[in-house]
Amino acid sequence: MQGKVSDHFRASKPGSSKARGKAGKAAAAELLGAHGEAATSNLDVSEEERLLRAFDLETRFGPCAGLSRLERWERAEKFGLSPPPAVKALLTGPGVPEALNRCLWDGRI
Repeated sequence: MQGKVSDHFRASKPGSSKARGKAGKAAAAELLGAHGEAATSNLDVSEEERLLRAFDLETRFGPCAGLSRLERWERAEKFGLSPPPAVKALLTGPGVPEALNRCLWDGRI
C-alpha cells in the first residue's frame, strides 16, 4: 500500500488562521484601523460615522467604489435619488478631515 490518504493533503488550508501566522494578523489589524480608529462595530463609532457608514452601505445611491462620499452624494442627487441632506452637511462643513470623505470600502476593495 502507498500510505495514508491524509499523507497527500495539507494539514491546514492556505488561508486559515494557522497558515496566516503573524503576517496575516498584522494585515487584519491594519484593515481594522483604516476606519473608525480600529472600530469594529457601530457601537465604537460616533453618530456622524454611523450616518456615513449607513450611506456607504445603501445601494440605492449607486456604487461607491472609486468615488468620494461627496462625489457619490452629488451623483445620487443628480439622478434624483434623494440622498440624505445630513450626509452632505457633514461632508461640506468647515474643517472636515479628508478621511471623512473616503467611503467605508476605500482601500479595502
